[in-house]
Amino acid sequence: MSKILNDAIHGTIELDPLLIKIIDTPQFQRLRNIKQLGGCYFVYPSASHNRFEHSIGTCFLAGQMACQLQKRLDRDIEMLGKDKNTKKYAIKLKEAKMTEDDKLCIEIAGLCHDIGHGPYSHLFDVLFMKAMKEKDPQMKKWTHEYVSRKMIDYMMKKNTELATAFKDRFPKDWVKRKAFIKDLIDGEKTKRKTKDKARSYMYEIVANKRNAIDVDKMDYFARDCHGLGMKSNFDHLRFISQCRVMFSSDIPDETTIAVRDKEEHNLYELFHTRIGLFRRAYYHKVTKAVELMFTDALVKANDHLLFKNKNGKKIKMSAAYEHPEVYEKLTDNVFDTIVRKENQTGEMKKAQELINNVYKRKLYKLVDDTSAWPVK
Repeated sequence: MSKILNDAIHGTIELDPLLIKIIDTPQFQRLRNIKQLGGCYFVYPSASHNRFEHSIGTCFLAGQMACQLQKRLDRDIEMLGKDKNTKKYAIKLKEAKMTEDDKLCIEIAGLCHDIGHGPYSHLFDVLFMKAMKEKDPQMKKWTHEYVSRKMIDYMMKKNTELATAFKDRFPKDWVKRKAFIKDLIDGEKTKRKTKDKARSYMYEIVANKRNAIDVDKMDYFARDCHGLGMKSNFDHLRFISQCRVMFSSDIPDETTIAVRDKEEHNLYELFHTRIGLFRRAYYHKVTKAVELMFTDALVKANDHLLFKNKNGKKIKMSAAYEHPEVYEKLTDNVFDTIVRKENQTGEMKKAQELINNVYKRKLYKLVDDTSAWPVK
């Protein structure tokens, strides 16, 4: 039986039973304790939403876009097939059709695309990783997408009911389906085989590497604006309704997601919303001061706050990305764990002081630096 959830952004959401089984795992439930906006919560008290609800919202929009693309694809194939001059295009487009299993995989990718996030989201996998890389140049770079791929395998291994349900749903090709889901999360074209070029548009739904317009951003733009008390004029439902599958102009055999020219102004609003969020929230100088202080606290605590892996070996936070059983313990609560350690000295005590200073709003003094913005 599918289940119905009520979401503050999308309203009524109906989810497939397999998606519910994924949501009910401890590896997904940990997202309840990871703030979507990291340090923004200390500037905007209402920005308390977590990766948990964002992941469910992305899953919903991924399903909506997949259904819309298939609907328009069927219509285009029928229309092109009626004319002998365009019939060859209809035959080519038939190779791009998705199955119900494809649609479910796209929804799973939307649901699981962020399970690789650590404490305070990008604070951990960007700022902390960068700081540790500067401290130890030998350390390997990693991304939350890389960890998400590992967490999917770990989640299947640790939850036998989920693994059984997954294999029952995809009895003939469950291994390929799992690999497909991972590639949808990455959105990497280099991993696609030649025969999959007609289906390449599917890799642009959750993580669009072509133009960065995907359902992940559509959800967090709407959700972040709601939590921050800001307004967005971008209408993601209208945008999705105007999407269709077409062959790319630069790579003729490869499909892409296209949209009507009349959506031009709606797209302007998308990027207008994006720059507004960066200027007013993501790169607010208080937000950055909080995140830099928390990052420094994690760096100082890294050698002292250790977690045991499956072999009983003690693992540092900076190495947890290679150990899913350790990584699943890392949520926003790690800062409270550091603060509660008693009788600490040296680096650990400095880490506690940094965190307490954030709570007391004794922050680093930063100036606005517009050159640091990732978008102009």
